[in-house]
Amino acid sequence: MSSDYGRERNTRKQRERTRRAREQFMIFVLLLALVPTILCVVLFTKQAQLQKELDSMGQKLEQYEKRPDSQGGGQNGPLTTLTPVPTPTPEASLAGPGAGGNAGSWQAGGEPSPEPTGDSAVVTGEFGISPSSEPTPTESPEDNAEPSPTPTLAVDPITGELLPWAEKKIYLTFDDGPSKYTDELLDLLNEYGVKVTFFVNGRTDDDSLRLYKRIVDEGHSIGMHSYSHKYEEVYKSVEDFEKDFTKISDLLYDTIGYVPNLYRFPGGSSNSKCKKLTIQPFISFLLEHDMRYFDWNVENGDATGVSYTVEQLAQNVLDGVKNKTTSVVLCHDTNAKQKTLESMKILIPALQEKGAQILPITEDTPMVRHVKPAEE
Repeated sequence: MSSDYGRERNTRKQRERTRRAREQFMIFVLLLALVPTILCVVLFTKQAQLQKELDSMGQKLEQYEKRPDSQGGGQNGPLTTLTPVPTPTPEASLAGPGAGGNAGSWQAGGEPSPEPTGDSAVVTGEFGISPSSEPTPTESPEDNAEPSPTPTLAVDPITGELLPWAEKKIYLTFDDGPSKYTDELLDLLNEYGVKVTFFVNGRTDDDSLRLYKRIVDEGHSIGMHSYSHKYEEVYKSVEDFEKDFTKISDLLYDTIGYVPNLYRFPGGSSNSKCKKLTIQPFISFLLEHDMRYFDWNVENGDATGVSYTVEQLAQNVLDGVKNKTTSVVLCHDTNAKQKTLESMKILIPALQEKGAQILPITEDTPMVRHVKPAEE
């Protein structure tokens, strides 16, 4: 009797286990059927969302491409880098001296204020102070040039919004050249499609004569930075300043066919090397000969005596231009400035990525001067 009861209980347990196993199997089969269905629904929803975003971006891109001021893709990846290249004019760039004076330590305070300018005469031949020795103007490439066009500001190709530094104007200037690095620098500038300004000294070797011409032929501005760059000679007297000025202006006239109307004082107009004289007599001399002189309000630091790394030289400029609308940047082009050359590979792409306008100095460039003429 008890054995029959035990067998019956075992049978019930077996049936219960079978029922549970069957239920679990059915649940498992149901899950196998539901999971792919749920995944398909999720993926379909996600696909629809992504397709909607793509359609929206495509419409924005199509609208951007139809804009009259659109210039297509950028130079640095997905952002449109529309660094404007104004009408090439062979005018001088601005930069400070390699050493000495206040070139390394002067810090600009405010923004430069444009100086009203009229027709700027370009002079050639012997430069004298007396009326009887006034030079005869010669025609330079900018005499017949049309006014520089208003540059197109850089925008994001997707949103159509201006890039953060689109309204900044950056004038990179290189003093003291030509040097053994000038060719590499010009190659690099061509690679990035930017124009700058070179304030050159006087050299008569074949390479230097070729480089003066290459600078102008490739659309960069060129200016005078004295012939000798020797403070004790240049600033000894107005007569000595005139001799040095005549020497560099005649050299450039014979080489590039005209005399630039841009000048940068060795050491800048705020230099302390004028000995017995102030800078004012030399400023007056330049103004009498229709010259525009430029200083700077940003430095890369390559003439401060500090051994900056390549990255630091680039960062010095980025920090300096951050809070300025117009920046004239002092750099140097000498045989000792390889780091300056290398820093351009970091600086220029960084400026372009932010949309900054990298420009050469022209007649339209606002004057940046440490010391203004006494009559102003």
